[in-house]
Amino acid sequence: MFDIGMGEFLVIGVVAVLILGPDRLPRAISEVVKWARVLREQALNARREIVSAANLDPGMTDQIRRSVSDLADLHPRRLASTFLSDVATDAPAKPPGPSGAATPVTPPTPATPPTAAPVFDPDAT
Repeated sequence: MFDIGMGEFLVIGVVAVLILGPDRLPRAISEVVKWARVLREQALNARREIVSAANLDPGMTDQIRRSVSDLADLHPRRLASTFLSDVATDAPAKPPGPSGAATPVTPPTPATPPTAAPVFDPDAT
């Protein structure tokens, strides 16, 4: 949960020995352990109360957990790629031209020839 390794525990222990001293250290450790037990018990009681208040049976909570994990697995990229692959497979192929080869695409011709000067209206400004 806190991702604390042995090195960090060693540093905490050395600092505790330096600050508290060897006389008060055992009592401090027992207090920390006592508070950890109290916190754990309160967390378990809170969980039990929530489950009992919601009137959920254990099977229902497992189903809710599975539903939440399924929702957490949804990724927009994965959904988009599956949607696009479905569309690509559903799209009909373009029929080939009469000779079997694709017809070349010609660019559209502009309405005004490119050499003509653009129409300018001096009263429009």
